[in-house]
Amino acid sequence: MNNQVPDAFYLLGYVYSKRGKFKKAILAFQKTLHLDAFHTDASIALSSLYNDVGKYKEGAAVYYRTKKRLDRVAPGHDPRINQNLAQKHYELGLLYLRFERFQEGHHEFTKALNLEPDNVTYAVQMAKCLAKTGDKVAAIGFLRKTLQRQPKSIEARIQLGILLHSQQMLRDAQREWQEVLAIDPENKSAQMYLSMLDYEPSKQRVQ
Repeated sequence: MNNQVPDAFYLLGYVYSKRGKFKKAILAFQKTLHLDAFHTDASIALSSLYNDVGKYKEGAAVYYRTKKRLDRVAPGHDPRINQNLAQKHYELGLLYLRFERFQEGHHEFTKALNLEPDNVTYAVQMAKCLAKTGDKVAAIGFLRKTLQRQPKSIEARIQLGILLHSQQMLRDAQREWQEVLAIDPENKSAQMYLSMLDYEPSKQRVQ
């Protein structure tokens, strides 16, 4: 192996990570970045690997170094790189949700959405975090703003309906789920939630 070829160490790190040899993988990715500080794939892989083994501070440090370099050499950002970085924040956000650490999860989803502003999934997860911390009004407002930009988003309308229903705003919830069926008449989730309303004592909106 030519020790001056960064890609060789990157591929070695990739193989180690797939085999579960994380310490060796980390060393290989670090060597890659030592040889080529602008090796974006190695930066993303190393940041992700640190997160996988619970070293979140180290993962964040790699992420911010990578972002700073990209800001210097590639103004406007590379969409492919943004997508990869956003996905890592999304995965970390889901991990925080699993342990009911909703504020930290919201923070990660926010960073993901900043990198990919049109990704509705990240916005929906942010709204869920807001609701879990007790701020359902803010979550509802956030989803409504999201739908102003992307009115055809089924995912956002389903979640908005759920939050409206939890606030006893039954007619508003019904309207959102009916909008889903207008977009996708076979949507099972919307059909289920609308059927649930048949058992509600009242469909009057609570002011």
